[in-house]
Amino acid sequence: MIIILCTTPNDMSVVLNITKTLLNNKLAACITLLHEVRSFYYWETTLKDHTELQLLIKTQKFLKDAVFTTIKKLHPYKVPELLVLPIIDGEPSYLSWIRSTLP
Repeated sequence: MIIILCTTPNDMSVVLNITKTLLNNKLAACITLLHEVRSFYYWETTLKDHTELQLLIKTQKFLKDAVFTTIKKLHPYKVPELLVLPIIDGEPSYLSWIRSTLP
């Protein structure tokens, strides 16, 4: 299992569209929204400072490519943050629930 990190603009319509699409298509078991994270980065030689929303997408590794493809279609950023963190351990009942939720 993995967690995919994805920042979005501070726009709930974007978050809800991505979240509902992933869940309805059984590409994620659970998506946690962290409000108002602040991101600093350079984009095209300009230093940016933005308030964004952070998604923590819990899914299975074999679904990663489908999650990435779906988010890229729905995300307004030219280059959305899509980072994968492995889940190396967890509460057995929770991990079992994730497995049972997904194909």
